This record gives sequence, structure tokens and C-alpha cells, in this order.
Amino acid sequence: MTLNSYYNRYDPAKKYDRTLFLAGRGLQSAELNEMQDYALHNLKGIGDAIFRDGDVIRGGTCVVAPDTGNTTLESGFIYLRGAVREIGSTNFTIPTNATVRIGVWYVESTMTELEDPGLRDPAIGTRNYQEPGAARLKAEIPWDFQVDGIAPPTHEGEFYPIYGVENGAFIQHAPPPQFDAVNSALARYDRESNGSYVVTGMDVRYLDKDNGEQVFVINEGKAHVDGFEIELAHSLRVRFPSDPDIQTIDSEPHTFQPDAQGVMDLVLNENPAHQVLDVDVTIQKTITMTHGSYTGVMDPIPDTAVLEIMQIKQGTTIYVNGTDYRLRSGDVDWSLSGAEPAPGSSYEITYRYRSRITPTDITEDGFKIGGAVTGTLVLVDYSWMMPCYDLITIDAKGVVRRIKGLAPPWRPSVPKAPSGQLALAYVYQNWRSATKPDVFNNAIHAIPMSDIEAMRSSINDLYDLIAQERLRNDANSREPAAKKGIFVDPFFDDDMRDQGINQTAAIVDRELVLPIGGNIADAGKGVDPWLLPYVLEPVLEPVLEQLLQTVEMKINPYHAFAPIPAKVAINLNVDRWTEVETTWSSPITQRFSVLSSPVTRQVVVGGGVLSRVTSSTTQNVSIGTQMSQTNELLSSTSREAAFMRQATQTFELDGFAPGEQLRLVFDGINVEPVSL
Repeated sequence: MTLNSYYNRYDPAKKYDRTLFLAGRGLQSAELNEMQDYALHNLKGIGDAIFRDGDVIRGGTCVVAPDTGNTTLESGFIYLRGAVREIGSTNFTIPTNATVRIGVWYVESTMTELEDPGLRDPAIGTRNYQEPGAARLKAEIPWDFQVDGIAPPTHEGEFYPIYGVENGAFIQHAPPPQFDAVNSALARYDRESNGSYVVTGMDVRYLDKDNGEQVFVINEGKAHVDGFEIELAHSLRVRFPSDPDIQTIDSEPHTFQPDAQGVMDLVLNENPAHQVLDVDVTIQKTITMTHGSYTGVMDPIPDTAVLEIMQIKQGTTIYVNGTDYRLRSGDVDWSLSGAEPAPGSSYEITYRYRSRITPTDITEDGFKIGGAVTGTLVLVDYSWMMPCYDLITIDAKGVVRRIKGLAPPWRPSVPKAPSGQLALAYVYQNWRSATKPDVFNNAIHAIPMSDIEAMRSSINDLYDLIAQERLRNDANSREPAAKKGIFVDPFFDDDMRDQGINQTAAIVDRELVLPIGGNIADAGKGVDPWLLPYVLEPVLEPVLEQLLQTVEMKINPYHAFAPIPAKVAINLNVDRWTEVETTWSSPITQRFSVLSSPVTRQVVVGGGVLSRVTSSTTQNVSIGTQMSQTNELLSSTSREAAFMRQATQTFELDGFAPGEQLRLVFDGINVEPVSL
């Protein structure tokens, strides 16, 4: 503070608790200033024990449009520097492809009678009327934002972040009011009891690859990380660099085995390949050389890295290796005592040498080469992208990170989530361009009490079923179906039927009956409508007749109202399929038998008649019996479809003016429509 004649000796290190005024002594202005700081310091200590700087007490709701970044902040009250301060509403636009922190600035300014004339003495009729008095310290907190930790220099003061936005997705930590001390105590209890877990949603899936980055989508949901609540109001897109670990393979050996066209499709041992550096092969070549100008001269071979000379021929004369000539330092040495071509004459030489060639049709698995000698060694230098497991985590502030895993050549391991982060999913990176990385959601989920109760009931049912199965096995062991040479089938189910023979009968209600087959017809896919048989009746008199005349008039001749808004209708592309899990006809026949009309059977039991009605709902007994009904959940499974086709989405636009420009956005992605 730069005011003249302003004195304040308040120092919390001196441990002064209050000001003691003494009679007969003058009042100092510094003492009045110190009294205010005493009170504010004590109040701030109590407030900091409950709240934290930047906690939203009331209002202050933040709404972010994920596609445009348009942000709306309403007015509210925020705790800051020992006081609950009021803030107004505002609007601004933030970037949608970066990490943004939305918060407030704390700006202090000094106001005197020069800036605010209302600070002069308003006491009319006194000697101090309209005289200057004490100045004022003004504190303002406007809304603003910072991108990737760098705040724009729009204000002078200190920036306090409140909300977080990741790539246009708003992350809300906890709903207001926020009591920091209470939240810390609850977070410690939750962390020590349950750890970090997902409450709802927060599933991770791979979306696409864009500009060398992998794009993942985290679905909306809620999680508790280190005891603090993280809530995603809508799905969040995150980007991670595509940076595989590269290993270089030197001189990988292969044997050249060409096809009928002399070309070999070489498959590398390690894939996917990142870059083919060098291919070294053995080539056989026949050329015409001119002998030197004197006897015993060494004729240089034009190629380097010569392995051996296969043949030297002049006309019908074939020279012998080791007797007439020899290979020496890559040249033909004629200094031996054997035969030799005449100086200056020409001869044919066939030799093999090592050479680097350029492969063709390079893929992630290998390439094609040709021109080498069959059965010779091919040495390949290349680099390949080692597979690994990456871990996607989220921390207590809503920041999504990728924990890059180690990439050993064999059996990559899954990394563990660091302390204070919740593992959402691990990603198997095969680094192939044609396939997507495999995403496995392994987050720990909170189990509702209803599911725990259902699990407990299922465990009890399981013990009951095990007991029944033991009794059945004991009975089967004592009274087998095949006894005294006669095979007996009680027709309980299809267990005792021959699995190797096609069965043409069905077992329903412990009876062997003829099977009933059924086909599923999808009425929605047909071109012609499905109707019952009908006959057109002859019309003797008009059924519908209009004898009045209508006129037309303009409803809105002066265009006094806004035009009707345009409409966009999406026609969902729905797939329907049928999964057949059994080849037995008994279940299908039983369905048709249950849905058919009831059949009454009578059985005479000791003079009484027991009437049994076979239907889909009840069983009635005409003599005194006890009826009971039991519902048992044997199993419940759910899984995602293994294969889903790529569907074409159609939509209809209505209400747009001719020549009006359109911009279609689906899930935050611009769509180029194609008219059908």
C-alpha cells in the first residue's frame, strides 16, 4: 500500500492478541489499523480451517460448450483470503484442444477521496464537513482463465483456479458448498476404507488416430480418487502421442527362396517393422573382361565384396581355379603356373559377390526382393516397434494421464498406477496401422448394496444346487439308468440322449413329443406390408365425401413473427440379429408348447382325482395340496458384440432457406453430408 500517512505495525510473529487503550494517552491511527488486522487475522484462521481459497460457497455455476468453447459463469459467492466474496456473471470463449483452468483474480486497489468523493465527511454543520478522512482498500475478484498453466496478463494480482476443463470437457470436483476440512476428513476415511474407485461410467475406448496422436474417449461418470469426488458431466476426449519404443535388429539372417517369378516374399521375425535399413544379398554375375597387357597380371573385378569365382571361360577353354588363376583381394590373379588368356584378349567370368539392394512392396511384416542366388544368405537390418501396455489414469484434480509401459521384446508387463491416481484402463499397443489398440477397462467399481444382496442370494442358491447335484449323483450311482440290461430314460432333459446322432424328437414336461421348429421373420425389413388375409367389399355409397369449399388466406402477411426454426431428424440405423446357442429342438418345442392352449390331464390317485393343467402361468390341483412359487436367478451374463459393421447414418434436414450455409457437427466432429 502506497498511501502517505498510513501506518500499520501489525506483525503476527509478535503474538499480540488485542490493543489495550490507556487513559490520558492519545489515540494513534496505527492502532486503529492494527485492530482491523487483529480481527481479520483471527477470522481468516477460522475460515481457512473450514474452507480453502477458491471454494464455491453458493452459485458460481460453470457451463462449457464442448464444441465451441463458449463458457458461461453465473454470479455467486467464493471464499478467498479469509472472507466470502461476491462475484458477478460473465461469458468468454476458451480453447477446446488444451488444458484450461477457470478461476478468479484477486485484485487490490486503494480508494481515496480523489477517486471517490463520497468518502469526504458527510456530517453537515460540523467543522470537519467535506474534509478528507480515511482511505479504503478495495478487493475485486473477476472471472478469467489460464491455458496450460499460463494465465493471460489481463489483470494485476494473484490467480486462483477453481474449475478444470480438458479438451472442452468440464470436470467438476465436488458440488458446492465445499467445506475443505470436512472434505479432507471424509476423503481420508474413504481413502483408507475403499481406496480409489469408479462409481458410475468412466469407461475408456479408442476413437481414432489424428496428426500422430491417439485419441481416446472417457465416458461421462463419477469416481472417487484418493477420497475426493471427480465428476465428468459428459464424455472427455484425451490425446496421447503415438511414440512406440524402437529396437534395431542387425543382420537378421534369412535364406533366399524365390517363387516361379524369381521373387521372394520375405517375412521379418519381429513386426510391425518401423524402417528397413539395409538388405544384403548374394548376387551371381557374368561379365566380359579384358586381360591385362602382360602375362601374370591381376585383372580387377568391377564389383566389391566378391565371395568366389564360379567360372572363367574363353571360347571353349575353361580355366581351372587354383591352377590357372585364383581370387586375390577381389581381383583375378593370373600369376599361377597354369594356362592364361593372351594379353589384351577378352574372356567371360562368372562370380558371386555381396551387394545391398532396395526391397519393394515394404509392409509392416516384410518386403519383396529378387535377383539373389537361391539358397544363399540374406542379411536384413531393420527397426521394429515393440508392443507394450499403457495405463490411462485420472487423479484427484481430474487430470487424465498416460503411464507409458516398458516394452521388452518378450511379454510386456502392465504398469501399475502411481499413488494418488485411479487406473481407468490399460491399452495394449500393437502399433499396427490397420488395427486399433486393444483397450481393457480394469477400473475398480463400487458395488451397490443391491448387487451385494443379489450376490449373497446367488451364493445361497449355488450351495443349494450343489447339494441337489450331490444327491442326484448319489442316486444315479445307486440306481443307474442301464440296469439288468435295460436302458431307461426318465425324460428329465436331453442329458441321456445320444449326442452323436441327430435327434428328431423333443422332451417337454417329461414327455417325448414331436419337435416344432420356428423361424424368425423381421417385419420391419420387408418392402411389402404384412397384412392378414382380406377381401374388398363392394362400395354401394360414398364412405367419405366433401361437399364444402375451402378458401385460403395469409396467416402472417407482414411476417411479424420469427421464421419457424429448422428441424433435423436422425434416422437411426438399427441392426437386428438372432443368436442360436443350441441345436436341440427341445427348448424351441417347449416354447411353442407353453404358448399353446392348456391341456388338462387327469390322474386317479387313491380315489381322488388330481387335475393338472399345463399352461404358461399356473398349475391347479383339485385335491388338498400346498402350492409354492420360487424364482431363482441361475446366471446373468452380458458381453459386447464381437463384430459390428460400420453403419451409414442418415438424417433429414427441413426448414432451411435456399442457399443457406450449413455446418453439421456430430459428437464434436464436422460431418460432410452426402445426399442420397
